[in-house]
Amino acid sequence: MSKHKRASIYILTLASAMVLVSLVLGLSYLVMQSRRSLRTNAEIDRARVYAELGIYHALHFTAVEPNWRQLLPSGIWLQDVTVDQATYSVSGIDPVDGNLANNQVDPVDLICTAAVNGAQHTLQVQAQNAPSELLKYALAAGGLIDINNHARIEGDVFTNSNIDKSGGDTWVFGDAEAVGSIHETANITGEITPGAAAKNFPDDQVLVNYYLNHATPIPFINQIQEVLISPISNPLGPINPEGLYIINCTSQKIVIRNCRIVGTLVLVNPKSDSEIKDAINWQPALADYPALVVVDGAVKIQPNMDLDENNLKVDFNLPGEDGQGENYQTFPNLIFGPIYCRGNLELGNSVNVQGPVISTGFLVLKDYAKVTIVPNYYHHPPKYYRETYLAPIRGTWK
Repeated sequence: MSKHKRASIYILTLASAMVLVSLVLGLSYLVMQSRRSLRTNAEIDRARVYAELGIYHALHFTAVEPNWRQLLPSGIWLQDVTVDQATYSVSGIDPVDGNLANNQVDPVDLICTAAVNGAQHTLQVQAQNAPSELLKYALAAGGLIDINNHARIEGDVFTNSNIDKSGGDTWVFGDAEAVGSIHETANITGEITPGAAAKNFPDDQVLVNYYLNHATPIPFINQIQEVLISPISNPLGPINPEGLYIINCTSQKIVIRNCRIVGTLVLVNPKSDSEIKDAINWQPALADYPALVVVDGAVKIQPNMDLDENNLKVDFNLPGEDGQGENYQTFPNLIFGPIYCRGNLELGNSVNVQGPVISTGFLVLKDYAKVTIVPNYYHHPPKYYRETYLAPIRGTWK
């Protein structure tokens, strides 16, 4: 073999060796980078887990401390909390006005940054006060619930006291839960739970104060009858664009009969024999308002017939509704919307309520009265019908 050929083979071999060495070195570098990247990605993933942990740490504090809005700033809540190899800090920001304490239902932006071995991750979610658990129930009371004489409940029942059910013709199509005892369990189709854990009512003062402060006063009269009350109709006084009206009964008896109400009434201090009766068709004007709020009193709700314009010779139609200006419509015997009573409540005489009925005192359902739960009120609660603790808003994690 000539020297020229041997030199060419040597150069080719050397070049191949150099290429191979370069490939090996390059591959080694890529492997090292890949391992470093995998380590970094794993640490970022761990940081994300700890960021989520930090947010749930903050949420837990709102569950165990009812006065958290007064105690925490709109700013840093937790700083440099160390868990294992991670640290995290959490901020809670009121996005409405930067003041957590001045409104009990403002949402809160929770932001947590967590670090693991230099790798960081920031997680954010918007939270708000959870809907009141009592909105899941057709009937909920702080005191005795007495169900008798053909009463019918389509939904669950809860009380912080006892349930006294009587009569084989009385039905509960749902669960019955009582902190105390449950007397007679026939015709209860769901689970029966005496000795249940007590439940919190909505913050009563906050709830009541909101409706007291935003309602338009109606001067007290002993009997309200044959009128349409709505955001654009109030023959008893000025109109309220939200259909929210308040009547201070000053411990006197009030009777509401043969009316159509498209709005929310707040009855303050009605005498215990006050009544809502005869023909009633009622619903709130706004979806996030209740139908009725009773403050420091008691009311018997016992309408028993449809609202017939022809019989009463009254036009109950809103402007633009079919039949407006004429007297031929019949409106069903129905109260649609939540009822809240800070006191005692009695429902009877074929009243038909669609929506949760909540009473802080005792609650009686009798004489063919019917209450049907509307699940939408739990998912979209009326104003201030909420717990004190925060819950994440679905779809806001980022």
